Amino acid sequence: MSLFDEKELLDRVDHDVEFLTDTVRMLETDGRALLDEISLAAATGDAPTLARSAHALKGMISNFCAPEAHASAAEVEKIAREGRLAAAPAAVATLEAQLDALLRALNDFLTTAALRP
Repeated sequence: MSLFDEKELLDRVDHDVEFLTDTVRMLETDGRALLDEISLAAATGDAPTLARSAHALKGMISNFCAPEAHASAAEVEKIAREGRLAAAPAAVATLEAQLDALLRALNDFLTTAALRP
């Protein structure tokens, strides 16, 4: 199973690989910055920041047709909103792994998409 829907993603960006490359770069920089905020908020028990940052990352991920990573961000947000902060470290670790895997898959896809005629 793919980490994202390639066909749907290409359709969303009207097959503009250059634009897609730019949006993946934004996910790498802004998404990782949000993940840093999420990790710090989870470590310090800051539920409002955890919920807000997870929500923002969930929104970014939604642009990439990546249901597993999206679900991981939604779970972190839910944990924060429900105040179940003891569950946050494991959920954040899962989100981090999902984001890393998604970014690898997107970059691999961009490499092959750039080579297509």
